[in-house]
Amino acid sequence: MKPDKVIRSKHRKKTIAIEVTEEGEVVLRVPLNTKDVEIERIILKNKDWIKKKRVEILSKAKITRKEFKEGEKFLFLGREYPLKAIKPQDKPLKFSREGFVLSDRHLEVAKEIFVKWYKDKAKRIISERVKLYAKRCSLPYDRVRITSANKRWGSCSKRGNLNFSYRLIMAPLSVIDYVVVHELCHIKERNHSRNFWKLVESMMPDYKTYKDYLKNNGYLLRI
Repeated sequence: MKPDKVIRSKHRKKTIAIEVTEEGEVVLRVPLNTKDVEIERIILKNKDWIKKKRVEILSKAKITRKEFKEGEKFLFLGREYPLKAIKPQDKPLKFSREGFVLSDRHLEVAKEIFVKWYKDKAKRIISERVKLYAKRCSLPYDRVRITSANKRWGSCSKRGNLNFSYRLIMAPLSVIDYVVVHELCHIKERNHSRNFWKLVESMMPDYKTYKDYLKNNGYLLRI
């Protein structure tokens, strides 16, 4: 067994990390001068854990894969809404408290239609939350951008540009707020040091609850 990707970093001194991504890829993060023979030894030592983790992750992917059929549930702000009907209508996708209605003419591109809808909602709602917390905590930012990122919920550039995955809009608002606070704090603290987490905690004392939500339920926030 070989890792799909090896990331060598000069910032790592001794620690080695193995990750199995949501796509089932095995990623190994090692110090810069780690030899190939050592990488092979690490993979061999952890092969049972890697196999188990891949099976677990890929089975979750099957659970969340959408077929865009009537009755299928879609998350929005932490709540599930059914795809009520697929019928002729003027708009590709309509939403109400009762659920979604998809145009039958757009069934072949249903995923793209849903992604666009989610992105539009994410842009409006997440931008509002950023504005709220930035003002409350006096943390200036440049602009907000919504991305299609699958591996990162958010990021902050050196210029103060904040990026958020559209998938985040499927989570409860409190979880969205956590990611917003997390990225705003990176404007002041560029790493994940103790000072960074203290700043996050000062803005959101119960942030660990929402951090755990993403860790345990993040695989559900996809279509």
